[in-house]
Amino acid sequence: MKNAVRFPHVLKSQLLVDLPEDQKTDFVNQCAVRFYDKPQQILVQDQRPSGMFIVAHGMVEIGYFTPGGQCSILHHAGPGEVLGIIEAVADAPCAATCLTQPSTTLLFCPTPLLFDYIKSPVFIRNFARNFCDLLDRDNKFRSVDQFQSVDQKICSYLARLANQTQVIRRSQSYLANMVGCSRQTMNRMLGALRNDGIIELRKGAIVVLKQSELQARADTHPDVDKTRLN
Repeated sequence: MKNAVRFPHVLKSQLLVDLPEDQKTDFVNQCAVRFYDKPQQILVQDQRPSGMFIVAHGMVEIGYFTPGGQCSILHHAGPGEVLGIIEAVADAPCAATCLTQPSTTLLFCPTPLLFDYIKSPVFIRNFARNFCDLLDRDNKFRSVDQFQSVDQKICSYLARLANQTQVIRRSQSYLANMVGCSRQTMNRMLGALRNDGIIELRKGAIVVLKQSELQARADTHPDVDKTRLN
């Protein structure tokens, strides 16, 4: 069965927006399908990729490793998102490591195929838009890390994960590492969100019941202490 038939939602990826339907279909069909039933690194920080990936199903964790070996979780890519395209075009080492999550399906586009399509002005525009979205996402979460309280950060990160799945199968320790807080703080905040009916806590999972409320709490701006501005 052709990839475009198996994964019709991939045709709606931002990378393929406004391309003729036959070009979209041809591109997706030429990509190789790769299924991962358990976590596996598909792109490795500081190593050059041989192509790019499009998430067809599931999720891919993107993390940056410090020289000391600590991993900072940057993003969780879901269906339609592309991985490694900038490094593939630039023939540059990967800026981060991409780790598949269980039951994830990806489409792999080798660099030569990518260059065949990047001749199209529309494809180049979409490539640039993808890069702009990456910058916008990173800027927003730099602002989150710098200006939001710990409780707001927890709501921000949970809301972001909920964009991919309503059921977040992550341990409290994992989430605390993402946010940069203690496990005790994470436990306290999750308990408060549960008591307010915003999330439900299950064994090994967090079910987001009211994502809009999570985002609203993340976006709440406390009154500015004007004495600090003098």
